[in-house]
This record gives sequence, C-alpha cells and structure tokens, in this order.
Amino acid sequence: MAGPTGPANCVHLLTSTSLEDLSIIMVRGDSMAPTLLDYDIVLLDRGKIDPSFDGLFVIRLQNALQVKRVGRAPRPDSVVIISVNRELSPPFEALIGDLGVVGKVLWYGRKV
Repeated sequence: MAGPTGPANCVHLLTSTSLEDLSIIMVRGDSMAPTLLDYDIVLLDRGKIDPSFDGLFVIRLQNALQVKRVGRAPRPDSVVIISVNRELSPPFEALIGDLGVVGKVLWYGRKV
C-alpha cells in the first residue's frame, strides 16, 4: 500500500467523512450485547443524524449517550429504538423530532 499509514489515514478506509465530523466513544453497559460489549470502542459520524435509515446510532436518552439500533416504525414520524439485549430494555417507539441523535455508528472494535 502506498502512502503514509496510521490511525488518521486508516479512518479513510472506512468513510469519506472528514475527521472533524468523527468521534470515538467507549461503550458502557451490556444493553447492546452481544453486538457491542462493555468497553468496546465505536467510531461515530456526527454528520449522519437522520434516524429514518436503519442502523446503530448514538442517541441522547435520559440525559445519557446510548448506542441503540434504530429501526423503522409503522408511523412515518417515528422510529423504533432497539436494545439487542431485550431482557434489559424492550424496544420502544419514539418520535423522530423528540430523538436527540448524536450520530451514526460506522465501526466498532474491542481489545483482544
């Protein structure tokens, strides 16, 4: 591979989003297990805040940032918020206008 390598350059293998719109955050808790585990790292695109597309998003719920799967709801003005670990948190519907979307998860990783 030609050119410099390093963390900043490797990010462009995942996305064309500018570095200024990206954040890396640590996942805490097990509501998204087994997809995301406690202390996993996620790469977040803060420019992608439209929850009308299915995917993993960082959203603001109960004054905390949480990673959740966002899916389409029967109503066009709503989405379904889904925790993978449904024993901890069952899916619920939320109005898109009430949802504090911080960004879309592009990538995740964990220590080995």
